[in-house]
Amino acid sequence: MSTISKNIFSSLFSSILQLYTGSVVFILLAKLMHVEDFGILSFGFSLASIATVVSDFGFSLMVIKDYPIYKNDFRPYFFNSVIIKILFGLLTFFFISIYVVSIYDGSWVYVGLIYCVFAIFGSFVTYFQALFKVQNNFNKFLKSGAVYAFFISLSVFFYWYLSLDLKTLVVLFLASRLFQLLYCILINKISLIPFNRYIELNILKRILIKSWSYGAHTILGILYFMVDTQIISIYFGGKEVALYQSIFRIILIFLVFSELITNVFLPYLSYKFYKKEDISELSSKIFLYLLIIGLSLFLFFNTFKSFILSTLYNDNYLEAGILVLPLSVVVVIRTVSSLLGNLMTVSNNQSNRVIAVCVSLFFSISLNLIFTPLYGIIAAAWINVIVHFVLFFLYLFYTKKEFQRINIFNEHFFFLILGAMCIYICQQLFNQYVVDFALVGIWILIIFLVMKSNQNYNYLKCILNENGVG
Repeated sequence: MSTISKNIFSSLFSSILQLYTGSVVFILLAKLMHVEDFGILSFGFSLASIATVVSDFGFSLMVIKDYPIYKNDFRPYFFNSVIIKILFGLLTFFFISIYVVSIYDGSWVYVGLIYCVFAIFGSFVTYFQALFKVQNNFNKFLKSGAVYAFFISLSVFFYWYLSLDLKTLVVLFLASRLFQLLYCILINKISLIPFNRYIELNILKRILIKSWSYGAHTILGILYFMVDTQIISIYFGGKEVALYQSIFRIILIFLVFSELITNVFLPYLSYKFYKKEDISELSSKIFLYLLIIGLSLFLFFNTFKSFILSTLYNDNYLEAGILVLPLSVVVVIRTVSSLLGNLMTVSNNQSNRVIAVCVSLFFSISLNLIFTPLYGIIAAAWINVIVHFVLFFLYLFYTKKEFQRINIFNEHFFFLILGAMCIYICQQLFNQYVVDFALVGIWILIIFLVMKSNQNYNYLKCILNENGVG
């Protein structure tokens, strides 16, 4: 059976592939495309992110929670879930199409509609990948990502070599996602058994009733994270969308690290809770490790932002540098919040998670509609920070109700936060490469001291050597 460390290793490569297809490819395209075209493409990708989650309706998250319960007789659950997902996919295409056609025109409509179909295929891919993870088949998860990365690479190559237009590129992206979905179906043996053997109305009803909290949470969650891009696309042109998304591409790269941890530990925590084990200390330690990762990414991006932006993009994107500070703060908050959200899911408090995300979405839409049209993309970035702080404290409030022994605001927490703030201030004051590298050394020393204290390093080694789910 795979251990946690092996699963993290497989998930690492999967995350690298996801990083490549979701960010590196777009950064490369930013160099190849006109700014306006890249803005339209980024709009489509943002819309697809929303449509994927709407079409999935939380089933990818719910299957991770339910699989330990239905493991011995999973086929009926699987097929009835797929039937419901097909229905949600059709409804998603209908409503997203109305939104796109009503507000946009020209290439924006074409790209939006193609990306909507792309999203529906993607929702099924996400479901299969969640199933691979909860079955401890991280190798299948990795292979499915590799297939998509291969076809996406071909698409970009043909776009460059044949000088294709934006519309053809989007169609090639759609074909890449379709090939990935077909591969996921072929390597999942359950999906090849005839449907009519397992269609049961009582199971359909039970899944639908249970799915609302998962669907509401994931839909509201992606909206509060992506709605700013949609508002920018409505009030401004493709250039502003391109600038905002240029930093967002890098942010998504950083968030891959927290997603890597989540991919492995969500099924792991789900099994632990299902077996009625106390996971309070485990959760406290994981929170500390995630905080170290989040703060390290924050300092790295802010310290070397000029070099990163000038290397990844051309001069047209340098003015997006003002977005680095607020969006890198989002990285920290989102990284640590991922654990609290997962704890709410595994402890059957998904409805409270919906409430937290709903409140965050209210703040996001309200503040963006008021301030983004007045102050532009910088307002959208700082609103993102406010919204994530709201989400974090709501998650913490509900999590502490279920896991009262969790201890996250300890001396290590404040030591890391204070250290990161001091390093950031020094970097801004001196802004010299020699000082920057010295500050990197100081941060590594701070991490070393924290990991040596209170057996934090030894605890991490023990976790990594444990078996994965099963």
